[in-house]
Amino acid sequence: MNAIFIHKSIRNYKSDPVPASLLDTILHAGSRASTTGNMQVYSIIVTADAAIREKLWAAHFKQNMVVQAPLILTFCADFHRFEIWCRQRKAD
Repeated sequence: MNAIFIHKSIRNYKSDPVPASLLDTILHAGSRASTTGNMQVYSIIVTADAAIREKLWAAHFKQNMVVQAPLILTFCADFHRFEIWCRQRKAD
C-alpha cells in the first residue's frame, strides 16, 4: 500500500536513447500482464522516430511527453481476437 500512496507521476523526459535490452524487458513484462482469458487483446507499438511521434501527439491526448521522450509505447486494443476466442468456445 505504501507504494501506491507515495506514487507520483513525472511527465518530463530526457532525450537519452532507451537501451534495446531495457526496451525488450519492458515489452516482455507488458506482454505477460494478466488479461481476461489470458488473451492479451492489445498490441504494443514502439515509436522512436521523432517525426512520427510528433504526428501521434494529438492521438495521445496532446501530452507533450510524447514528443519529449525518446520513444513512446502505444497500446492498441483488439477485441476482435477475444470475440473469435469466445465464438470458438461457444462462450458468451
